[in-house]
Amino acid sequence: MGILISSFLQLAYSQSCQPDSIYRDSSAGVYPKPITPANPNGGIDKIACIGKPYEFVFTVNIPDTLTVPGIPTLLHLKSAKIDTSGAILNLPEGISYSCNPPNCEFAKQTTGCIILHGTPSNNAIPGIYKPEITLTINTTLFPVTVKYPGPYFPGEYLLTLLDAQCLNSSKDVDKEVANWYPNPADSYIKYSGKETVSNFKLINSSGCTILQVLQPESDVYVGHLQPGLYIAQWSHDEQIHHQILAINIK
Repeated sequence: MGILISSFLQLAYSQSCQPDSIYRDSSAGVYPKPITPANPNGGIDKIACIGKPYEFVFTVNIPDTLTVPGIPTLLHLKSAKIDTSGAILNLPEGISYSCNPPNCEFAKQTTGCIILHGTPSNNAIPGIYKPEITLTINTTLFPVTVKYPGPYFPGEYLLTLLDAQCLNSSKDVDKEVANWYPNPADSYIKYSGKETVSNFKLINSSGCTILQVLQPESDVYVGHLQPGLYIAQWSHDEQIHHQILAINIK
């Protein structure tokens, strides 16, 4: 019985989340904000791998008033809510979500969070997934259902799923790690670090490698590629690193 209770508590804990304090004083919205050509380093910055446990947390800031494009009046909010299942579309098989608070209803002037969690199954298809949140905003007049991202909230969330070979050797790019620039790019990209890298790849949204350079020099030409968002993958120090690049997006 003790083992069963312990296992249950571990499961419950693994599916809980805490809002990121860096967004506490931010304006209303879901953070990190979606990726856009002007914000190519935004969105979901953690890579998922088939067969490897995955978690990513969104912080949700709910104001007391909100302006929604297309609605010609300032809306006074009571809360915002997503369904506890089925409200986030386009997730890899094996990934689901939970909220804090657990009923996924966020009162006005509060901060909560949504956590993506799970282990992508062997049936999941590697590639770039585009999660979309269906959010109901409860106002003092009427409820408003919106997509986030969507027509009123531009941008995209991109969840990159790689195959099982990235297990135990994957490290996502963050602000402390050397990466490729400029981003966005329309001709050449350069590596910001001094170390030697190898096996550079660009992977498109379907999970296909469209460019590979085994031993890249200081510059890699990308001006011939179709406009879009790509995953850059390269090896260094027995680690595989990843970065999302916006290429030829005007």
